[in-house]
Parts: sequence; C-alpha cells; structure tokens
Amino acid sequence: MIRSLLRGLAAAALLFTGLAPVCRPNTYVIYVAPSDSPAAAAATAKADGSLIFAERRVHSALTKAAELLQTGPHTVNVLVAPGAYPGKLKAGVWALPLINNPEATLRLIGGFNADFTGRQPFGNLSRLVTVEGRDGAILQIAPKSALKELVISGFVFDAAPSNKYDAKTNSILKGTSRSYPLISFSQLKTDHLVVDSNIFLNGAHGAFDPFVAPLSANAVIDISNNFFLNNIKTMKPAGAPSRAGSVKQLNLVHNSFLLSWPFNPDPTSSNVSAIELYHKDCCQELRIEGNLFAYNPGGAMQHDWPEDRMPKTAIHNNLFYMNAALFQDGTPKNGVFAGKFGTNPKYLLVDLETAEDDLGYDMAGNVSIDPKITIAMADLKAADSYAVDRANTVMNDIRRLFSVNQDGGTVAIANFAPALVFSTNSLPLPAEPQAKAFGVQTDKLWQP
Repeated sequence: MIRSLLRGLAAAALLFTGLAPVCRPNTYVIYVAPSDSPAAAAATAKADGSLIFAERRVHSALTKAAELLQTGPHTVNVLVAPGAYPGKLKAGVWALPLINNPEATLRLIGGFNADFTGRQPFGNLSRLVTVEGRDGAILQIAPKSALKELVISGFVFDAAPSNKYDAKTNSILKGTSRSYPLISFSQLKTDHLVVDSNIFLNGAHGAFDPFVAPLSANAVIDISNNFFLNNIKTMKPAGAPSRAGSVKQLNLVHNSFLLSWPFNPDPTSSNVSAIELYHKDCCQELRIEGNLFAYNPGGAMQHDWPEDRMPKTAIHNNLFYMNAALFQDGTPKNGVFAGKFGTNPKYLLVDLETAEDDLGYDMAGNVSIDPKITIAMADLKAADSYAVDRANTVMNDIRRLFSVNQDGGTVAIANFAPALVFSTNSLPLPAEPQAKAFGVQTDKLWQP
C-alpha cells in the first residue's frame, strides 16, 4: 500500500511540474535468416524476445521494426544473412509500414555471414527476389513516414525477373517491363539517409531517386559504395525541399556506375546519362567524389539546367571512361557531361578538360583512363531521331499540326539494356592498377 501511495505521489508531482516520464532509448536487433540454414540456428540462439528477435522473412522483420519504432528515440538494426528472400506471399515487393517518429533510427543491413560475426555484401549476397508483374518498387517506404535516420546497406536489388526481353534483338522490352524504380522513398522525412554497399541491377525504370525531405536544416544524404549496373535512367540525385529548407549536403561517394542506359536508345531521348543533375532544390551542396563512371552510353552526368541554377558542387577524384557511345562524337574520353545547359536544342558533350576549363565547379583529381573492367558489352544499335526521315502519312500531318512527334517508320534497335547477371566470382572491379582507387571499395563498408 505504501508503494502504491508513493507511485501516486510521484505521478502527481509529474503532473504538477508539467514533466513527463523520460523514454529511455533502446537498441533492438532483429536477425533474419532463411529457414533451415546455419544462420537461422544462430539467429534463434541469439534471440531473447525482449531486445533481440529472430525472423525468417525480411518482410516480417520490417513489420516488427515498425512496431518497435512507433514512439520513442529507439534504434532497430535489422541484420540479414545471405540468401534469396521472397516478398510477402511471393509478390516480389517489400513494404515498410508507416513509421512517423522523427526520433527513431532504422538500419537495414544485409550481407552477414552465417553466424552474424561479420559481413561482406559483395560475397554473401542478401537477395530481395522480385517477380514478374510486381506492383511497385522492390522496397517501398510508406508515404508520410518520418525517421531520424534510415540506413539501407548490403542488399541485391535485381529487376530482371520483372522485366521482359526480346531474344532476337537482345534488348529489353520497356513497354512490358515494370515501370517502377527499385526503391521508392515516398518523400520520407529524415535527417540522414544512407544507401551504401548495395547492388542495383537491371532496373527498367531507374534504381532510385533519393527524394527525401529534411527534418531540419542539417539533413544529409549519403549514397556510397554501391554498384549501379545495367539500369535505365539510373538516378536523379536530389532531395525534396520541405519547411526545413533543402537537404544540406548530398554526397555521392565511391559508387560504380556501369552500363547506365538512356530512357530510349536515341541521342534525342530524355534521361540519357547515368545521373541526372538537378538544380538548387536538390541540395545546398553536392559532392561527387571517388566514383567510377564507365560504359554509360548516354554520358556520366546529365546537365540540363543552367550553371547558375545549380547547387554548390564539388567533383573530386572520379574516373570517367567511354561514356558517350550513343552520340556520333562520343570518344572514350567524352561524355563527362551530356546536357543542354539551359538553352541548347541538342545535347552538348563535354570532356574532362573542357569541364575543368569552362565550368565553375570545384573540380580536382579526376581522370579519364580505361579501368579494364570485365563486362560483356555488345555494340548498341540505336536510333537517331534527327537522322530519321518523316513518313508521308495523314497521321503525321495531324501530328505536325499539334506539334507532336511524327512517325519516321521502323528503326532496328539491338543490344539495348539486355539482362545482366551479377556474379561473386567476377566482380565488376577495375583490373587497371591506377583505377582501383575509384568506385566501389569492397573493404570499406558502412559502419554506424
């Protein structure tokens, strides 16, 4: 009875002083491993049902994480063993339930070994296996979500099972492939987004755009150490402005952009380059450092906005090679930028020396050398809308009246974004010694 009285007095004191009970931060761990695997046995042995849990499916872990993070300054680390994970009901998508908690931190970390004592995501592959007909991005963040920090590190996002390919032309069939990115952030509100050490592969509609809104004036986006392989219109590196302003800094560091395809196999296409630069709304500062851009037919960086509309930009210690095969004047060292720079009717191709001489960005330490990466790459047979004669048809007369693109007949296209397989036995890393410091570094993984 005395204890009850003391608790009542304590509660009354809190009400009188206007204070609320302090919510102490907890760190939860959710181990994920496929059924009947050595990692599953290790996960079950570690679980205590209080702070440590074990799950067999990634989607179950996401549901549990959302449950734990609804209130309070807590952290959930979802640690995923290697394996091929199906989505809920084998639908090929993973949806993070709504978490509207600006104090919470969620870290999704794949690539662990069987006993969870270490990880190597480029050897121990944690695959999120999608399927034909997926109804959205492979990983989806619920709209109206808010997190202090979100980390996505160590997963394989391969869209090939949801794509269609033409065996005759060795090309993707865009019209019947899924027109969703690999990750959708749905304007998540956060102060720190980390996308690190993942493999983004065969995206028919991009890998992802880091379209997150800052919680405060100090929001940062870190995109680092990822393989971007064989994706169409890979990324627009831009955050979403909010009442807190724009993202303070967007860092694109030590990624490998290989075989990034234009939206259409045509030098007049939109979204031609590996990354599409955005104006000042993207961020206050843009840092592009240590990346490797190679074999991207439509250019490394697309620059369509006037230079004076761009954020403060630093481009340091990147490698650029063979990034303009789509264009007639695409030499191996050209295509550092491909863009209209505000007013040009056609894309201008800019090599490294021209960029350093003519543009006002902070550029230093960049090189144009052959990285000697082993990738089977067939010659692209593209169309060129400027070189196609207009077909003399009634329908084209109508299209001309309404300033709509006119039909030029049938043009053969081959080797446009064919399916690519990622193999741990032959990682797409440079064989050239001088190029090994650029792009993905397999020994430099994200650490909390």
